[in-house]
Amino acid sequence: MLAASGLFGAAAAFAADCDRTGFAAARQGQGPAVLCIEGARGLARVRVEIADTEAERERGLMGRRDLPPGTGMIFVYPTPRRVAFWMHDTPLPLDMLFIDAAGRIESVQENARPYDDTPIWSAGPVLYVLEIGGGQAAALGLRPGQRVAPLD
Repeated sequence: MLAASGLFGAAAAFAADCDRTGFAAARQGQGPAVLCIEGARGLARVRVEIADTEAERERGLMGRRDLPPGTGMIFVYPTPRRVAFWMHDTPLPLDMLFIDAAGRIESVQENARPYDDTPIWSAGPVLYVLEIGGGQAAALGLRPGQRVAPLD
């Protein structure tokens, strides 16, 4: 019983620290949002651009030469699906976090190689993919099973 109440308290603190209003506004084109990720080294915050149209998802971070720590892009799909990404015309290494419909990291691809056209597949159906600078997932202790919020 004590462990269950401790988990509930942690979940409430996690949810309270994340800005659902900001994510909703960003989905309407009103600037970037801040996502919270339950990392092994504590709560990580990532300021993200949102790619939720087909055109935005196709363009992604291609051509970007700089992606400062603590920033990234989240790709939002209309329904869960297996997805594949590539690094065509992307000059910097990226970490890709594949996130399921429940908001949990399903798999992580670290340090995807710049300009590589090899498809990088999610392990299963996902609703979101978060791209951050190469090496950031390890630096923040991000791994499968951790929660990302807000995503709705």
